[in-house]
Amino acid sequence: MVSRRVAAGWRVEFRTGSQAVLVRGQPVNHVLHAFLTAFSCCAWGVVWAVLALTNKVERAVLTVDAQGQVITVGAP
Repeated sequence: MVSRRVAAGWRVEFRTGSQAVLVRGQPVNHVLHAFLTAFSCCAWGVVWAVLALTNKVERAVLTVDAQGQVITVGAP
């Protein structure tokens, strides 16, 4: 199941023998965008605002129970 998620664009953030935390998306680098906004006399602020509003980071926790079934919490 983890391999299928990784092939679909997720990355493993944390993993144990019976649990894995998977993440999709990247957080916005606010320091970089603040620098670009200051350097461009606030013109880059529009791009920064759009990225901050539309960007999302998704997390999913995959757990294997005692019967060997995978339980997903957080994302479909």
